[in-house]
This record gives sequence, C-alpha cells and structure tokens, in this order.
Amino acid sequence: MKRTAYLLLLLNLLPVSVLAQDDGENLVTSKMCYACHQLDAASLGPPWRAIAARHGERREVMVEVLAGKIIRGGGGNWGLVPMVPNQRVSEAEARTMAQWILDLAGNTGNSR
Repeated sequence: MKRTAYLLLLLNLLPVSVLAQDDGENLVTSKMCYACHQLDAASLGPPWRAIAARHGERREVMVEVLAGKIIRGGGGNWGLVPMVPNQRVSEAEARTMAQWILDLAGNTGNSR
C-alpha cells in the first residue's frame, strides 16, 4: 500500500512533459518511424529536429497537423517523397509522437 502511495506521489511530482517525452520516444521506436526518420540526419524523411525547428513556434496547431500526417501520410512539404500512412498508430499515440517531435525544438542533447 505504501509503495502505491509513493508511486502516485512521484508521478504527480514529475512534469507531464517528461512523461510525454519518454512515451513519444518509445512510440517512434515501437511504431517503426526510424525506418524513414532519424533524429538529426536526413533519411528517407526529414530529421525530427528539422521538423521541430520548422514548426516549433506554432506548436498548438502543429501537434494536430503532424498527428494527422503520421496517421494519414502526406507529401509536398519536404520534397518529392510522400510520407506513407502509419495505420498502426492511434490518434492519441500520434499526438504524443507529434508533441515529442516538437519538444525537440531547441533541444540539442543526444536522445536515442
């Protein structure tokens, strides 16, 4: 019983963004996003830090826009290669992933 109470207290003290970052990073790994995207290097798709740099200032709007692109795909924003839909991702997961990507704006520390 005490362990549960301590765990709940600890979770309430952790910033939500820390939890979302861990979840977002885990999701981009488990949902195979690294097949087309890398953190800093161009691959088949743009690097996540480049996406964050381009869209970080419009975060409120871009979380939904990026989440939609993760689920439905898109094209024309980063060159000729379209982004394929990732149908293994729920809307909630896509939002968490988009938030993680946008959180990379200004974050130059190594992740992954």
